[in-house]
Amino acid sequence: MFFGSLESQNWQPVRYWKADEAGLGRNPAAVLTTAGSLTRFLERHFGIKLEVRLHDQFVDKALPEEAALLGCESDAPSLRRQVSLMHRGSVLFDAESVLPLEDLPADLISDLEEGKRPLGNLLLDRGLSLSRSDLCVTQIESERGINGCWARRSVLRSPSGTRALVVEVFHPEMWNRLESSARRYNVREG
Repeated sequence: MFFGSLESQNWQPVRYWKADEAGLGRNPAAVLTTAGSLTRFLERHFGIKLEVRLHDQFVDKALPEEAALLGCESDAPSLRRQVSLMHRGSVLFDAESVLPLEDLPADLISDLEEGKRPLGNLLLDRGLSLSRSDLCVTQIESERGINGCWARRSVLRSPSGTRALVVEVFHPEMWNRLESSARRYNVREG
């Protein structure tokens, strides 16, 4: 994975996770737990319009823990996409998506290969409603540069059968931008 193995992290389902016990305010908690399109949520509530930087995209095999979450065979051929989502030149978060090829429309693969738009927006713009399941959060414990960063993991599903496991790791700059945008947009921190 882009981030190394995140299997060993203490992923907590959002229905049991308490942001206040983790020391997070309302706005960061809302970002971590939003069930809809995160990119649209950030734009609508904070005026943060994200740009995508595609790092890599390739056909890979789903790892056993990924396959279990996606409901596909272990080693199923999958498209792996690794991106950074940026605002005004700064990386706010990195994301890795794993999409089983068996249910992936060819035109969606083409749009993904362009690497210009977030996955959720590509699916929503096709008129596909999305549901997000297995939404979990964690504060990463790692020897790597992402130690202490907050992350979330979920599975996006569309009625057409398209599935995507998405892991997002948030950089400290994300919370700085939320704070400054909240002041500008008069969003109250609780």
